[in-house]
Amino acid sequence: MKNLRILMMCCFLVLLTACGREGSTAQTPVASEEKTGSITQTPDEQENEAMPENMELGITVNDVYYPIPVSLKQLTEDGWKISGQTPYFLEPFVGEEYYETRADWSLSKDGQEILPGGSIIRLLEKDGVLLEVTITNQVSAGSDTPSQKIEDGVVDSMVVFYDEKHTSIKLDNQELNHVTQDYLIERYPSSDGWTHAPNTYSDHPEFGISTEYTIENDLDQYSRSITIYFDLENKPFKVSVCNETPLDRAEPSPQT
Repeated sequence: MKNLRILMMCCFLVLLTACGREGSTAQTPVASEEKTGSITQTPDEQENEAMPENMELGITVNDVYYPIPVSLKQLTEDGWKISGQTPYFLEPFVGEEYYETRADWSLSKDGQEILPGGSIIRLLEKDGVLLEVTITNQVSAGSDTPSQKIEDGVVDSMVVFYDEKHTSIKLDNQELNHVTQDYLIERYPSSDGWTHAPNTYSDHPEFGISTEYTIENDLDQYSRSITIYFDLENKPFKVSVCNETPLDRAEPSPQT
């Protein structure tokens, strides 16, 4: 009888231990996904997704389309000229002194050329319309690489905003002031390699910007980005488009 009781007690302990293990497994917490300000995917997901073979970027101002990149000579032949005004399309938290220094950062000592691999910022003007552009010497830097005349440079970035002279600005044939963040997510999906990074400035209304929304793609290791600035009423009013693809590799298609 005593042995029977001991046997029953052992069976009960075995069953109790098994139930305890099962309960602890069911209660194991599941790691939650951390949300950040960047709308993107994990590196593994991005590596498994095919990148587009060619990616064209451009901007339409007052019904005239400008591919990016584009040679400065092409723009000057179309009537644009370098303005004597200092570039003034300031970014949040960037002071004028830094901006003016950056404008001439890669300029040669005589002020006529761009150092290898460097860039300068200028305003282009035509019929009162201003475009802020980055003019780049796309020749890689090297000990024997000569500087390049400014007029031989490549425009790989443009910035423009609405005013009385810039009445129409289009991105992908979509009027800029109709663009929404949902549209950007749909038009530039992470499945094509785009990374979305919205930055809010709700604590700094003095900038006149509610959100600075940047999307980026490094196809073939060349940076491409679009930054749209939303005003305090959440309406887009300024856009910056950058495409560092070498001009001889960019093949823009005609647009109207």
